[in-house]
Amino acid sequence: MTAAVLFFAAATWLLFAVGAAVAVVSGSLAAGQWRSYPVLAANHLLTLGWGTLGALGALHQMFPAVLGISSKPGCAAAAHFAFTVAGVLVLLAGLLAAAPPWVALGGMWLVSSVVAFCAFLARLAPRRRRWPPSATGIVLSVGYLLVTVLWGTLMALNWNFRFWPALYTYAGVGVHATLGLLGWFVQLVVSVSYYLLPRFTGVRTVSEGRVLPLVGLLNLSVGLFVAAAALRAPSVARAATLVLCTASLAYALDVLRFLRGARQQAPDLTNWHWWAMAVQTLLAVATASLWAVGVLPLEGRRLAAAAATWLLCGWVTLAIMGQMYKVTPFLMWGYRYAHGLSAYEVPRLPAPYFPRWGLVAFALAAPASTLLPAAVLLAQVRLAQAAGSLFAAGCAVYALGMGVSWVAAVLVRPEKPQTGAARQPG
Repeated sequence: MTAAVLFFAAATWLLFAVGAAVAVVSGSLAAGQWRSYPVLAANHLLTLGWGTLGALGALHQMFPAVLGISSKPGCAAAAHFAFTVAGVLVLLAGLLAAAPPWVALGGMWLVSSVVAFCAFLARLAPRRRRWPPSATGIVLSVGYLLVTVLWGTLMALNWNFRFWPALYTYAGVGVHATLGLLGWFVQLVVSVSYYLLPRFTGVRTVSEGRVLPLVGLLNLSVGLFVAAAALRAPSVARAATLVLCTASLAYALDVLRFLRGARQQAPDLTNWHWWAMAVQTLLAVATASLWAVGVLPLEGRRLAAAAATWLLCGWVTLAIMGQMYKVTPFLMWGYRYAHGLSAYEVPRLPAPYFPRWGLVAFALAAPASTLLPAAVLLAQVRLAQAAGSLFAAGCAVYALGMGVSWVAAVLVRPEKPQTGAARQPG
């Protein structure tokens, strides 16, 4: 195992708390109490403790491979993990205690962590053997992560010193949310998927270069959303929504092409998650497009809250959960594939990692992450609470099942690989 496992393990075990937090604040989300301290704490537990920790671990492990570099995360990655977790805990403690000084301290701590991670990526660039199109999107997304934590820290400092009144309004929150959700999470998932899906499905008819125009549209929408928030211009927000919907529709259709051409001979939970993400994306595109052209008479802030709920609880969470079914064998049971298999062959083995508890987690999390944003959009408190409870149950099943895998990998002494057994995953 590499030091990247620390990020995955921490994110997995924090998922218990993430699910419980979403269940607690789901009613408040539907009621429109989006800026209360409990909602902010749940939001940052999801974005930092689950999403960002998992993403940083994946990039520590994967980005060198994307550039064609043989590099194993070691002590530096472990130190980065410890420093990052400390910053996340300080920030969350500040939000739970309604203590702005601690929130600001945690924000500054995380700025230092992201700067260190950017330095790590910068050191890899001169050693690269290739630069695939996905690498451009990954680098841009990490840049957005840095800007997001800088803006969030500025907002936290403003709570303490009151030097910029505009940051108290939804304009400040809108810029922060746009940078983090679209610039960081969405751009990262989109960029990584064009690198991984051809390897997971065996489909080569969709060019990896298609990620570049999608990244261009995505960044255009980010700029328009930031301008709309800063200027309080609903017309600009509608234009930004149409641009984002165009990119999202093209992306969803590409994902469906990958999935329909997949060559796996056995059920694959990772692909199930991609199917759910594609369907959710199409539903979101339909809803947002109707709002953008003025057909749906919805309040813009409520639509934004529903979209953020869907992106975090649905799209991002399903993406991470699904990829972990591929990451787990690679990072922890790689010795079983050590003889005669390339990195391209492992994801398409006839018997992929398919734990039965994964079916339960998927059956709970996928519908719940679809119902919850719908309840927020329709202001249905009881439906939101029911969906939040289902989501918490799905998170608990997943965290318990995957968490046991991490613990077992550490405590159980692995068998020595055998020539015949090495080709068949257990």
